[in-house]
Amino acid sequence: MIDISENPLFAKIPSEEIPALLKCLGAETREYKKGKTLFRVDTEITKLGIVLQGTVHTESTNILGDRSIISIMRPGQLVCDAYSSTSGRILLVDVVAQTDCTVLLIETQRLFRPCGNLNGYGTQLSENLIHVLAQKYVDLGCKVIHLSGRSTRRKLLSYLSEQFRFSGGKPFSIPFNQQELADYLFVERSGLSTEFNRLRKEGILQACGSRYTLLHPEEN
Repeated sequence: MIDISENPLFAKIPSEEIPALLKCLGAETREYKKGKTLFRVDTEITKLGIVLQGTVHTESTNILGDRSIISIMRPGQLVCDAYSSTSGRILLVDVVAQTDCTVLLIETQRLFRPCGNLNGYGTQLSENLIHVLAQKYVDLGCKVIHLSGRSTRRKLLSYLSEQFRFSGGKPFSIPFNQQELADYLFVERSGLSTEFNRLRKEGILQACGSRYTLLHPEEN
């Protein structure tokens, strides 16, 4: 279970002030079993969530039942912050528990129209939320770059390259199984598996258990 005081939503706010702030914000903790839908598409959403434990993802399913994973949230990350901050507040995706998880729910509008018990921290909370939303915008831009690849190989290499950079050039793990990664990159699992094997045979991708390393062709 993460320490809520370390969440970016509460940056620059003394930890001893947070319990009173959570009460003022109408916060409540809920537990969800793996596969449980937290929020359904086309419903009005007025709360944002902070993942305290486990993993949550957003997914879109078309009329034929084909699923695409849009984003994944791990402990410390926010859920539905953008949707619940808009005027429409209608959810365009399903929010699903990828594992058993615990989520702290907060009435989003109270961040913008706080009660008198926020002790002057209302402006800081709003500023922190803006920073979180800006980071999500950047993350979405990264996914658009992955999806701009015209082939499964290019999409996969774009994603793996990003993870390699994030790890500082060290071995890294992937937070998806192959089916989930295929859904995330909007490709077929069979084609993704083929490209994984091809990259390993070419020496571009090295695997050790569940951890990977990328090599430039000239380093092979």
